[in-house]
Amino acid sequence: MLLPWHESASTRVEDMLEQGRLPHALLIRGPQGWGEVVFANWLALRLLQLQPPVAQPVEDGQAAAGPPAVDIPARTMAHPDLRWVQADGAVIKVDAIRMLAEFAIGTRQSAACKVAVIESAQLMNENSANALLKTLEEPPPDTHIILTSSQAGRLLPTVMSRCQSVVLEADETQAKAWLRERWDAEEVSERFIEYGYAPLECDEAMRDQEPALLPALQRLSQTSTPAAEMAELLNLNVDRLLGRWYRCCIALAAGQIAQSLLTPVPPQQLARFTDELVRTRRQILYSNSANVRLLLERLAVSWRRMFAAVTQA
Repeated sequence: MLLPWHESASTRVEDMLEQGRLPHALLIRGPQGWGEVVFANWLALRLLQLQPPVAQPVEDGQAAAGPPAVDIPARTMAHPDLRWVQADGAVIKVDAIRMLAEFAIGTRQSAACKVAVIESAQLMNENSANALLKTLEEPPPDTHIILTSSQAGRLLPTVMSRCQSVVLEADETQAKAWLRERWDAEEVSERFIEYGYAPLECDEAMRDQEPALLPALQRLSQTSTPAAEMAELLNLNVDRLLGRWYRCCIALAAGQIAQSLLTPVPPQQLARFTDELVRTRRQILYSNSANVRLLLERLAVSWRRMFAAVTQA
């Protein structure tokens, strides 16, 4: 289903559909965690006429008849007129794009058009992107190709120039309201910071019951045994943990964290700790010999020392 902050983009697409000027190649762009794949899912089903228009006229209190919404992710459907391309490992391989090209020139089976979706299109390597160019340059008249990306800057300029962008707006007010309908309102505000203001990542973490980080960092700032307190955090995904910790540092520097949770610290000290956190993350990610527990315990000690200095002052 579309998300509340997708309204303006979906309205734009509906207008283009109604006027018969929807481009054959679209790039759905938005910040990570704001649902570019969700939007592509809706658009694919909409083009295949498996999803009703966003706004249907109402007459005498009754909505106009239309196709019932399909409550199945498009990427899992075995529809003859739909192809959904995802990365195989870390890249989208050229063979997958060649198969998409064959699909594009094939005959449609049951729908009014054929739809191909390339999820996280920035993961195409140079060979894949070049293989896609011919299809983008000479698209069959009954085929729509939808690319999604939260890092559109990594796409080849030649690919981007052949697609019309649909940009999803990152409306924090709508995102927070959506999350508060699903979860505890007070916890949402804290989690929103931790997950970089990305509502879908925040929603996923809460659905998976991932422990909140800010309360743990508060305890860590006050404990006399920071290494022992760190034991709780060692059970989390390390890369995700350090990313959340980094965002908390940025929010603390910007004054976005309540003093009841974390006492403000001098900017220079916080900057030094943030630099240490970034170096630690790089060491963990790119060194096969990194002692993760030892590195995280060092971070815990530095974190506690930073707050202890504020208390003593």
